[in-house]
Amino acid sequence: MPHHSDFSFEVLGRNSVQDSWNGQPTSLLKDQNLNMPQTPDGTMILAATNQATENNQGTLAITSGGSQPEFPNIPALANEPTIFIENYHANNLSLTNISANDNTPILVQGVGPGIPGINPQNLTTQEPVTLTPGQAAQGNASPQYMQLVFTSTTPTLGVVGLIGGPLDKDNNNGYVIAVNATSNTGPGTGNEPPPGYYATTTSNAYTYAFNWGSSTIFVSNLSPSTANPVQVTLRAL
Repeated sequence: MPHHSDFSFEVLGRNSVQDSWNGQPTSLLKDQNLNMPQTPDGTMILAATNQATENNQGTLAITSGGSQPEFPNIPALANEPTIFIENYHANNLSLTNISANDNTPILVQGVGPGIPGINPQNLTTQEPVTLTPGQAAQGNASPQYMQLVFTSTTPTLGVVGLIGGPLDKDNNNGYVIAVNATSNTGPGTGNEPPPGYYATTTSNAYTYAFNWGSSTIFVSNLSPSTANPVQVTLRAL
């Protein structure tokens, strides 16, 4: 009788860094694993950055609930994080760095309203909030046109995740915007943004206008560097 090896499943579950990960920025070395016991029952944004200093292809294993693992590539020397916007329906989420090269750490961060252990700052129209990577803010939209202004306080890349408003065809309502990026993409530019992104801009600020009625707004700093605070301003028009 042939022997059926389950080696691949051993790799996905071994060498756990955190068994109760709450989405905070964490660097995974090859074969290291993170597990979030319960995700929100709603949109969640996952950002992954290949931190290799050479052109080493990164690969992440993503599993949730009883679903089959996904194995997205995380490119090396990329300007922006690789973005995934999903609803894991309150199942667990397991991430494993299965890159071929040992010198391929992958920085991961998961954000969304309702993750245990995350206490968002209060987002109002009274004053801006400043978020360091991993920090979040949450507030309420009024039934009128409003603006969110994302501003990087340094000349380096700033990435912001926004969750709110109506669901799209995939039952998600997440948007990711990068400032101080290498190109202008998204609405009004004629250029398609990178997968998972809503827009990128070479400017240090981006203004997002919306009218979502009375609803919750959740924003988080997804920047891959601890040196990148992002200022978030909510305006009523």
